[in-house]
Amino acid sequence: MITRRGLFTRTLTAGLAALTLAGRRGRAEEQRIRMFQLYGRDMSFSPKAQSLAGTRVSIQGFMAPHLKVDSDFFILSNAPVETCPFCASEGDWIDSIVFVRMREREEAVDPGALIVARGVLEIGPATDAATGFVSRVRLVDATFELS
Repeated sequence: MITRRGLFTRTLTAGLAALTLAGRRGRAEEQRIRMFQLYGRDMSFSPKAQSLAGTRVSIQGFMAPHLKVDSDFFILSNAPVETCPFCASEGDWIDSIVFVRMREREEAVDPGALIVARGVLEIGPATDAATGFVSRVRLVDATFELS
């Protein structure tokens, strides 16, 4: 005999299991791309980058030091960045960085901490309206977490 409490517990458990599976499926659909996979040898966009443009992806790297403590953007890099890459032209673009525009302001993390950034991949030259930074690759509507 099933009691109301037992039925409630089973329903709650089944609902939580469904939410967990849905969350895992969402992550599974998210493609992981590495920075070296974004470009061909001639700095053209790779077929993989072109096929993932407009979709949610994750990229692992390091947050370059911020000018502000909290911000809604940062630079994701394979290695430390010493000069402002966005102040240069598209032709001087470094292939080991990605401009990341976050969903909301967050505090910067230690530049030596490995992170995973998740967002919608945009490729092609663009100038950010708020900062004036020029970029070739961006993650927008992004979040990040320590890796």
